[in-house]
Amino acid sequence: MFGFESKDVKAVVQENMTLEQVRKAMIELMKEENSNQHRMGQLYNYVVKNKLAQNAGYKDARDYFSKNLADLSQAALSMYGAVALQFSEEVTRRFGVTCLSLLLNYKATAELKVNHEEPGGTPIEVPAENGQVSTKPFGECSVEDMRKAIRHKRKPSSSKPVPAEYLTLADQYQEAVSNRFPKGVVIKVEVRNQKGESVLDIKGIPVEQVDTLVEALMDELPPAPQLLPPVPLVHRVEPTATVS
Repeated sequence: MFGFESKDVKAVVQENMTLEQVRKAMIELMKEENSNQHRMGQLYNYVVKNKLAQNAGYKDARDYFSKNLADLSQAALSMYGAVALQFSEEVTRRFGVTCLSLLLNYKATAELKVNHEEPGGTPIEVPAENGQVSTKPFGECSVEDMRKAIRHKRKPSSSKPVPAEYLTLADQYQEAVSNRFPKGVVIKVEVRNQKGESVLDIKGIPVEQVDTLVEALMDELPPAPQLLPPVPLVHRVEPTATVS
């Protein structure tokens, strides 16, 4: 067993590679992974858009993939689909599916415009450990930077903080609905305090697409976190015909 090296390893690792060559090779492999995830998102969107699962006797796309592609989570499929709907494969190769998915969440939370063809220059407000906020271009942000930026934007103005599990739930709702709406429609999901109660707001729904929101919440919603108490959240849907 010891000393054995597979053909696949030999195909990737070349004799006398420098550290920089290894770094560049890893970047290329990451790009290939991002491209594959983007293509999987396109396939998933195709199934959802054309209701192929329902036509084949399944409840929805989620039901079909959970039974026929169980190794791939619904959360991953929703993320791939949302990114593939909003960004090209070339952009996805450059920035990665996870970062672009977080950019969509940040875009909705911060209510800012993003150039979907060149998102790298998008200004992101990233808080440091000491609480000081600095602005970085999206192209220089890590996944952790994006998560910190989103948490900072969602920080409630009330002195009583929103429970972390509710903030996680808001992220899950954001992912669940984002994949359903066409490019250019910005849906904002946020949780806030209202007289001591955590309230979930879903905003930016075009009036003619309210049915799409209902369908998304019924079919694509990930399971709620286990830490949530048995008190239901209050949903407030504020439809508007404005599309940014």
